[in-house]
Amino acid sequence: MKSILLVLITFVTFNSSANYFEFFGSHVSTSGIGNQANLNPHDPSNNYYIPALMAFSDTVNFAASISSAQTDFKAINNVVIQNDSYQDPALNEQTGSVDTDYQKYISTSLHFAVPLARNLGTLALSLSTPVGNLMETNSGNPYLPEYVMYRSRYRRTIIYLNLAKKFSDSLAFSLGTQLGFQAAADVNTQVSIQSDFGSQGSAKSKIKPTLALLLSGVYKPSNDSHIYLSYQQEMKNNLEANAFGKVSISTTTDYILDLNISSMIYYDPHIIRLGTATTLGLFKLYGLLEYQMWGNYKTPVVRVAQRGGGIKPSSDYEVTTTEDIFVPKLGMAFSVTDNFELDLGIVYKPTPLKGDFSGSGNSVDTDSTILAGAALYKTKLFEIPMQIGAAMQYHKLKEVKVVKSSGLENGNAGNKIGSAGYTVGGSVVVGSLGLTVHF
Repeated sequence: MKSILLVLITFVTFNSSANYFEFFGSHVSTSGIGNQANLNPHDPSNNYYIPALMAFSDTVNFAASISSAQTDFKAINNVVIQNDSYQDPALNEQTGSVDTDYQKYISTSLHFAVPLARNLGTLALSLSTPVGNLMETNSGNPYLPEYVMYRSRYRRTIIYLNLAKKFSDSLAFSLGTQLGFQAAADVNTQVSIQSDFGSQGSAKSKIKPTLALLLSGVYKPSNDSHIYLSYQQEMKNNLEANAFGKVSISTTTDYILDLNISSMIYYDPHIIRLGTATTLGLFKLYGLLEYQMWGNYKTPVVRVAQRGGGIKPSSDYEVTTTEDIFVPKLGMAFSVTDNFELDLGIVYKPTPLKGDFSGSGNSVDTDSTILAGAALYKTKLFEIPMQIGAAMQYHKLKEVKVVKSSGLENGNAGNKIGSAGYTVGGSVVVGSLGLTVHF
């Protein structure tokens, strides 16, 4: 059993959840206008939203940022935390509190855009990773209330690679990919309990890369206006492990384990973006409409399936249903001086989870309104142009009262987990510092 747990922990650690850029912006220069492209071709952080824009720059561009995100969700107290659907019916129902204090997340982001020789286009790379770790993850509690979009969905390394090509002074396209991983393991173990020999085990594993398609195009009717369209294919990162073993309780009694354990640790939806920007004197106005397709989403709960032996599979009472969503974004930049700019942005992001959460299961999410702002300053160091900046975001989650329906999750009489009810809501605060340089 120890061998099984060790391998599963290893793979859950490797596979993590997405996507920081989608939640909080790719850089201070995009975060402050509401997580959308600022349409500066010398800013490589636009590579996430509209990589085709990189084709209009003939310089080597670099951007780096560090940011911190802290959640503050409503407390959940005095609710049912254990019942007969998840424990021996001989035990009493338990009430108590649910942990909604999620760990602060600190992330770094790097962006590069390099023009290729012979007018072959511009190669652009974007990377986001947790500070101090390659990846983090947490599948969450299998039946207590979980903010499934915030527990660990954006706590991972993400990589975007694009090739952008300019076809005229007003038109460019790009082709690229997002990199992900799929992991599988097979574990064999013999666990000794009250026997005269020790436990033993063996394991083998396989990790394969997964690629998602990225496409974009940008059109400039004039130097003061842009229109762009981009597509990001969905990305699923799955963990699957087969576990087979024998528990030797005594010299005459063995217990067989034969399980399949799986989890969709993270999921990025299909995203189509249609955006525009216009310069009006000292102001720049930005607008973006995202269409996100969530049809293949699964919560990161670990699911146990029986292949043989005597271990029962997980109950899986929760049935999560999703819907596609539109995410509107508006932003504005004001040039206070030639070197100093102030940004403002607002986003409305509906939840893709359908329903009122009154039935079986406690994976929760709710609509959020995002207020953003940034201050950017242009300067030079050894005649090298650069921009430094700071950005803040406040995500306000809509409060939703959850009232659990009567009966246990398995249909018997009793109280569901989370009964009698609780309130979903809270906030997320994000702060970031960044630097952009072009050579």
